[in-house]
Amino acid sequence: MSKRAKIFMYICFGGIGVYLIRCINSAIRDRFRAPLWDYLGLGYMTVWGAIALLSCFGLVGLGVSRRIGKRREAGKEPFSKGYRISFYISFVPYALLLLYSAYCSKYGFSFLWSTSYGWEAFEGAFTIMGMVFCVIPVFPFCIFWQILYIVKWVRNRKANA
Repeated sequence: MSKRAKIFMYICFGGIGVYLIRCINSAIRDRFRAPLWDYLGLGYMTVWGAIALLSCFGLVGLGVSRRIGKRREAGKEPFSKGYRISFYISFVPYALLLLYSAYCSKYGFSFLWSTSYGWEAFEGAFTIMGMVFCVIPVFPFCIFWQILYIVKWVRNRKANA
């Protein structure tokens, strides 16, 4: 592992550590009125949670880069069938969101105290469920994986050309 990769790895672990310390600090200030897992979940919606999420993405990217490099050094094809399949699977949440929104446009979308149909239901379901998929980092991880795969694929093609 290169010196730059090690420094990047330590920075990512530091970001996750800062997030955990922030959540533990919140629990101590609140005198542990709730389980620690609740504080970890509440901290996710803060700037510290964004730092932790970016740190996790950085570690995943670093791990994938190392794995592709090791495969290349071993003389194998850098992208295995599993990488390609995972790239295609990363589009499934978007398709599910569109299918759910289309279903709600026909059968209705209930939110708070009202039910809507048609385009209004499609728009409401798409917006609300899209936000849920962003809060539970499904979409950010899928977008990250797609960008990482495409960048590595392009770099590999340029290296082989």
